[in-house]
Amino acid sequence: MTQLLSAAFDVTLEEAMKLKSSGGRSRGAVILLVDEADALAQSREAAQMHHEDRAGVNAFIRGIDRLANAKLPAAVIMCTNRLNALDPAVRRRAADILSFARPSDEQRRFILSSRLSALGMGSGQIEALVAATGPQRGVRDIGFTFSDITQRLLPAIVLDAYPSRAVEAARAVEIARKMAPTPPFKDVGAA
Repeated sequence: MTQLLSAAFDVTLEEAMKLKSSGGRSRGAVILLVDEADALAQSREAAQMHHEDRAGVNAFIRGIDRLANAKLPAAVIMCTNRLNALDPAVRRRAADILSFARPSDEQRRFILSSRLSALGMGSGQIEALVAATGPQRGVRDIGFTFSDITQRLLPAIVLDAYPSRAVEAARAVEIARKMAPTPPFKDVGAA
């Protein structure tokens, strides 16, 4: 893991160097995107962490420091559902921490209407789906995540109709009501 992390930062540095001119101006930038960052940069304080995992986190921190010290047009973007699982040294190096909540009614409406209007669903039917994918008083406190809608609900609606009938709004709402949203992570130490 240490070698792979070091190699990823080596490539990032190499590519970023190509974009910086001798006058100090850049002609672009490089982004190193690390999805599920908590798997690579988990807190070294975790009791169950193996020596190899700690070495990987150390390599990750060294890579971030190399990029920062080189003053190159490069950024490391880390995505995680478990912010508090990240090593404190990694979090300290963050220029900014952006948090994204579950989609609002307006955001769910946009996703659903942009995908389902072309299949003949009207605004009233979309509104029923917006309600079905939101928090349900007395049932659940949370609504669907973006991926619940795009990777689970919409494919389920289409597959339900496939191959012999059209997508039906009432059936789509029924599917949404039976589907449970992804539960939130219990981010230990969250404020």
